[in-house]
Amino acid sequence: MVVDMSIDGESDKKRIKGKILFLIEFYAVFLIIYFVLMHFEEYLVGIVAYISYIFTKLIIPDAILVDNLIFLPNNTVEIVKECTGRFLLSGFLALVIVYSRDIKEYIIGLFFVVLAFFTNILRIVLVCYLVNEHPQDPWTYHELAGYGVILTLVPILVALYLNI
Repeated sequence: MVVDMSIDGESDKKRIKGKILFLIEFYAVFLIIYFVLMHFEEYLVGIVAYISYIFTKLIIPDAILVDNLIFLPNNTVEIVKECTGRFLLSGFLALVIVYSRDIKEYIIGLFFVVLAFFTNILRIVLVCYLVNEHPQDPWTYHELAGYGVILTLVPILVALYLNI
């Protein structure tokens, strides 16, 4: 018995080709957004520092913001360019642009971009709290909080967005 698999083989090739094209388009859009946001990083540092300070002040009332430095009772946290979440925002915006098929999905996607932005703010606030409570080893808590929040919440956000 000989079975002709050409139809299934062709659909598999189209599916694989579609996935490869999606990835190429995603990375192209990601890089464009990433480099555009790079030109606004000085502004992003100020915005991220201010919003992070507002939320930090809720849990550490003695916190003080000066430029991009959050002074805490037991430590100081500096918000630098790497803290802006440019990589994270670029990835989410690229995903929304490439994946969304209609205006409803774009609007929902933009909501998830805002959630990703506030995930980064949560990361910074958690770092502020931990380095204030444990001033003897701030880098350990910076790394633990940073990777813990990002590696936990970002996949959840992506999965939720892709299931809309």
